[in-house]
Amino acid sequence: MATTGKASAAVTFNLGGSPTEVAPDFEYVQGSISFLATGSGAISLPFIGTNRNVYRSTEGLGVTITGSTLERNQVDGFVAPETLNFAFNQTVRLLSVGFTRVGSGLIINDDFTFLKNGIVVSTQDIPGGNSNDTGTGTFTFNPVQVGNSFGFRAGQLNDDFYVSSLTVETVPEPITMAGLALGSGFGVLLRRKYKKSATVSNQLSS
Repeated sequence: MATTGKASAAVTFNLGGSPTEVAPDFEYVQGSISFLATGSGAISLPFIGTNRNVYRSTEGLGVTITGSTLERNQVDGFVAPETLNFAFNQTVRLLSVGFTRVGSGLIINDDFTFLKNGIVVSTQDIPGGNSNDTGTGTFTFNPVQVGNSFGFRAGQLNDDFYVSSLTVETVPEPITMAGLALGSGFGVLLRRKYKKSATVSNQLSS
């Protein structure tokens, strides 16, 4: 399938905000690209099911039930892995994702499980972690991921992090084969009409 033009320039969404807020979702908009950030959990709870609130601080977005300081308020793998979901208004190319509050140990680093359109793709180490659980890092996707819905889940029991940024670009609109055929046919008709007009003009002038 052919495409028109080129992908747009990369756009980085910085997800942190002040003051700290807790809401069922947060919307972000830059130019023609927008998305809704929501949270979910692996275990269904009374009254809320698998839905979770999104926690926004200067460090980025996390997942929470109440936003209480008794909770970690990060995307957390403790007991029931949590997922931070991003639903875009169009198909985009996901280039990279930024993380904060990243930890590491002698054996185990903080991991994230990546989901695309609701399907688990892979589990990856988060770069930039430290033993104080205060690291920051950026994971660059190779190959670039294309879709309109992405999720970041705590990979293991002791994993927790904030998602601080997303860098994306739009995908060119596709041209169908029918559209290509129609365009080619129209071009042929124009050429035939021009050739016929030129022939008549030459006959009249001779």
